[in-house]
Amino acid sequence: MSAVDTPSRPQEKLTVAKISHSVVDPHFMNEEIARRYDIEGPLSTFLLYRGMNDVYLVQGKNERFAVRVWRKTYRDVDEVSYELDFLDFLREKGFPASVAIRDRENQLYFKLDTPEGDRAVAAYTWAPGKKFGDMLSVETAERIGAKFAEMHLLGLEYQGDKPFTLDNVLRFDETVPALLDFVYDRPDDLHDYRTIAERLPAKMEELFKAGVPMSICHCDFHPSNVHVDEKGTITFLDFDGAGEDFMMQDVKNFVWGNLFYGFDDAIGTGFERGYETVRPFTDAEKENGELFLMLKAFRLVAGMAKASEAVGRGTLRFRNLDWLGNYIKTRARPLGLL
Repeated sequence: MSAVDTPSRPQEKLTVAKISHSVVDPHFMNEEIARRYDIEGPLSTFLLYRGMNDVYLVQGKNERFAVRVWRKTYRDVDEVSYELDFLDFLREKGFPASVAIRDRENQLYFKLDTPEGDRAVAAYTWAPGKKFGDMLSVETAERIGAKFAEMHLLGLEYQGDKPFTLDNVLRFDETVPALLDFVYDRPDDLHDYRTIAERLPAKMEELFKAGVPMSICHCDFHPSNVHVDEKGTITFLDFDGAGEDFMMQDVKNFVWGNLFYGFDDAIGTGFERGYETVRPFTDAEKENGELFLMLKAFRLVAGMAKASEAVGRGTLRFRNLDWLGNYIKTRARPLGLL
């Protein structure tokens, strides 16, 4: 029988796959942005990267914008409004952040129906310059720290009389199960991470009752989430984790990120020094610095484990599980968390 005479495979009904993370076509996105926003064209849209969220570059005739498509997560799709509303407040106050622009219907975001469910989309002002991590200097770190403290004070103004809660602080409870799955073949990690997760809430409640200062925080601030241009202009970006948190946790997030990338400790020290020129740390904040550093690492590894369900386990590409585990556990033990 020749190849021409080979009978075709019988028609079969294919199983519909469940999708965890699809990628929106850049040409489709280009059409959507042109239809929804008053951006002078012609427009060109490119996928910059696919990751925790997908980010596109939109080039108009005279301006460029960043478009974020949030991935489908355990959070409700409309929770993005928390970040975008806070950024709109910062814009009104003249604070230097990459903020969402309003579409023709005066909305800060829209939603798309994708294979994995509804996903939120927003177009942001472009952050000029380069990542601070690509142009490190202690003097600039100090200036960034001072601006970061200003942001926390604006967060207090934004919060007003509404009382703070620990809801966002304790959200790691939603990612720890994924972390335990992630380290299924590492019995010591399974035991230790479970123990830390069980004991952390009481520790956070203790700080909360003691009045350790809270504000609206960035919650993922590190040297790649702030840009600096050739004139020294600072622009903060990537507020997608924004929420109520301890201000010192937000500060230590940056300090820990500096360590994570392997930068000189002087950068983190300079950042804190600059911060205190605007808002000095309380004694309780200083006393709990190691706890906040540990908690940052724990939140990160748990969050990455959860995200790996959609974007793969290569998310922990800078540091491995041994490095992270050692960092977390050597601080958890003296804190009574292990």
